[in-house]
Amino acid sequence: MARKSKSAKQVAEAKKQIGAASRSLSKAGKKAAVTAKKTAREVAKTRDAKRAKKQLKVATGAAKVAAGAAGTLAKTALDAGRKSAKGLSKSKEVKKVRKTARKAADATKKAAKTTSKTARKQAATSVKRARASSAAAAKKAQKRASSAKKSVSR
Repeated sequence: MARKSKSAKQVAEAKKQIGAASRSLSKAGKKAAVTAKKTAREVAKTRDAKRAKKQLKVATGAAKVAAGAAGTLAKTALDAGRKSAKGLSKSKEVKKVRKTARKAADATKKAAKTTSKTARKQAATSVKRARASSAAAAKKAQKRASSAKKSVSR
């Protein structure tokens, strides 16, 4: 079995890192969904939410009261959302996403660098080989021509 080139290895490593980054990103997404669900539950349990429910029950006809309660509830929900977002950004999953994304970017950069470097080396080598073979062919042709001249002149 042929040995893997350095660039092939680095491309494989980059693919691996990208996969890891996408997995950790999906985990972070799940964590965000769970956090949002918890926040919604917490908001529903707050005094403001309960008061809003009662006010809506009591004053079904009074739209003013309901609007006031909804405004208070919205404010509470906003505060709770901010708090949970802060917690989420400090969570293990989000930190892992940051780390794996950085690794994936570095690996990709490295692979791209090596691949172009390898291509340059191969091109230079093939040019040298072509020059050498064409020079050898020219020399051979010259020898043949001169030996043919000699044999004709004799």
